[in-house]
Amino acid sequence: MTNTIINPKNIVRAVLDPELKFVDEDVTSDLHRAGLDYLASYTGNFNYLRDLKTRKADNLSTGQVRGILNCIRAEVLREGEAKLAGDVLEVANGRYAVTIGDKLRFFHVNAPTKGKWVGFTFVKEIFGGGQEVNIRNRETRNQILGAIAQDSDALARYGRELGLCGICGRELTDEESRAIGIGPVCRAK
Repeated sequence: MTNTIINPKNIVRAVLDPELKFVDEDVTSDLHRAGLDYLASYTGNFNYLRDLKTRKADNLSTGQVRGILNCIRAEVLREGEAKLAGDVLEVANGRYAVTIGDKLRFFHVNAPTKGKWVGFTFVKEIFGGGQEVNIRNRETRNQILGAIAQDSDALARYGRELGLCGICGRELTDEESRAIGIGPVCRAK
């Protein structure tokens, strides 16, 4: 009989709910073992995991193992996001107003070009008072990006509706900028 080594990420991937982090009650014996196996082979720079790696595995609490599992979860989701990046619609950074389901809605799209989030596209819905709420559900985010991509006037509409630049979000102070939906500084770029 041979011992088969199973990749801890695959164990986590099999039970992963992309919308929910692991809680203590989720830590089964298989997940506990996967967390410890992952920690044993961890070579990254995340201080939490580096600190746990210096401790005896038998002394780790369920909460600490849950923390390891959530680190694996984040890594698995990032890998999945990176693989799907080719399927994500390309929408320029900016603020947009689009009609979805007969309702005018406002969004902020940010696709970083530097740092650890390169390749990701973040979408936030903008509500009254400037409150921005992250759209975390991939399907919903892609539907929103699709609506924005199909509406060539979405960026300018944001500026006209709210009186704020569709690029940088600053207040538009003249009629020409409000009509275009973009301020003179951003237009010059």
